[in-house]
Amino acid sequence: MEHPTAEDVRALLPGVPHLVVKDGAVGATEFTAEGAEFVATPPVEVVEVVGAGDAFAAGWLAAFLDGAGPQERLLQGHAIAARALSSTHDV
Repeated sequence: MEHPTAEDVRALLPGVPHLVVKDGAVGATEFTAEGAEFVATPPVEVVEVVGAGDAFAAGWLAAFLDGAGPQERLLQGHAIAARALSSTHDV
């Protein structure tokens, strides 16, 4: 089976008001009623992968609660995930 795209995932969940599809080192796409926003994953020296997904979600959620727009939410998710990826400590 071919790797599903962010759009494939959105097609499975059309009614979700905020859907974030993370594609590892490629980037993340957020779908809202207004459309889709993609932000590429910034380069980071990976030390430990455990916790990066949770860190991304925490960064995205914190930005969402602060009233940030989709691009800022995705950027903050990537920033917090990068901290988790570049350390052996919990973030």
